[in-house]
Amino acid sequence: MLNKVQNFINKHQLLDNNRRYLVALSGGADSVCLLLILHKLGYAVEAAHCNFKLRGEESNRDEQFCIDLCKRQNIKIHLIHFDTREYAALKKISIEMAARDLRYRYFEQLCRDIDAAGICVGHHQDDSVETILLNLVRGTGIKGLTGIKPINGLIIRPLLVCSKEDINAYLKVEGATYITDSSNLVPDVMRNKIRLQVLPLLREINPSVEHAIMQTASHLIETERVVEGAVETALSNVAFSHNKLTACGCLEIPLKVFLDFSSSAYLLFYVLSPLGFNSAQIKEINAGLATSVGRIWESAEYEITLDALSLVISRKDYKKALHKKFPEEGLYVVDSEHSIRITYINNVEAITSEELRRDPYTIYIDAAQAKFPLILRNVVNGDKFVPFGMTGVKLVSDFLTDLKKNRFEKRNQLLLTDATNLSLWLVGFRTDNRVRYTKKSTQVLKISYIETHNI
Repeated sequence: MLNKVQNFINKHQLLDNNRRYLVALSGGADSVCLLLILHKLGYAVEAAHCNFKLRGEESNRDEQFCIDLCKRQNIKIHLIHFDTREYAALKKISIEMAARDLRYRYFEQLCRDIDAAGICVGHHQDDSVETILLNLVRGTGIKGLTGIKPINGLIIRPLLVCSKEDINAYLKVEGATYITDSSNLVPDVMRNKIRLQVLPLLREINPSVEHAIMQTASHLIETERVVEGAVETALSNVAFSHNKLTACGCLEIPLKVFLDFSSSAYLLFYVLSPLGFNSAQIKEINAGLATSVGRIWESAEYEITLDALSLVISRKDYKKALHKKFPEEGLYVVDSEHSIRITYINNVEAITSEELRRDPYTIYIDAAQAKFPLILRNVVNGDKFVPFGMTGVKLVSDFLTDLKKNRFEKRNQLLLTDATNLSLWLVGFRTDNRVRYTKKSTQVLKISYIETHNI
């Protein structure tokens, strides 16, 4: 057993002999086995136990058991008490979710406090089998059928190579005792139903069902690598990544990327599932790639729009509605990234044609035609202007459509108006022809929309 675990640690490079690690110790068989094995293998470990105050005296019994175990093994233990029910009510989440949240927040903070390299938890092969079956029941892709990963961020799982039977046998040989959590014996949650009801039935069909499932998972891991390689190649051509989307707030993916891929449905699932879109939505989007122009889908945090040539993904909170007033000339902060500078120019003839062409984010207008305060805001339905060089009034939305701007870009487009709501400037594009300056203008307003770091 020791060699089996050590070989698994070496294979996946889970632990460093020169670093300290936390072991999440509940007092149950899995965590006790993990603590004893890592201690015997010579790793520097400290235990961490959470008392969630959910099972009365049982919770206190578990805590005392962990204290006594660590004392016998000469292992330092960290203890904490949580009012889990109060936290669950406050956050409006289930007791299970509350306990998980509290536990991992505490472990991560403790890792920082004691300079631990990670948190070792007692997940084993049977847990991975249960996870695969759970994902299968709920609906999943290839990734969900590959089981629990040996390492995920700070979480390390050295016992994934061991079955529950292996763990119990090791504890018996060592003469080690452990606590049995009564809640694990009651099939009142889905995972326990899988463990206590579904798996026993599957063993009647195949006594080695766990091994068979893990073999399948191993094959799917290799399949996943091949498929994800193709996916990443397709998306790298358009510079898409989930991290980039988080940072930028909005990204477009040409529809051709999906339509040319061997499975547009899988590529959509890969892109959209992590963003909270469900299988039914993804199926709809896939069916409408070539036909549902203008259709919008939403998840909790993201919005998808199908344009004629692209799939537009935008974070809902990326840009809040903007409405800034500028009472007179001067420099004003617009947001954390941009400012606006308004300056009077009295010598109109000093403005050169080169200056006019230099920067699409600087304009010159007849000061007499604009009434302060000037207002910078998002475009709204019904906004109109007379594009520079034209005489007819045009809806701003139509102008942006002509430029092939998507819904997200339209929604976040800025318009500068005066106090009477006269359009002055569709920022970055055109001034309104009605406020253009001429040789007869006695005073000009120079207005620049600038990145704050360039000031």
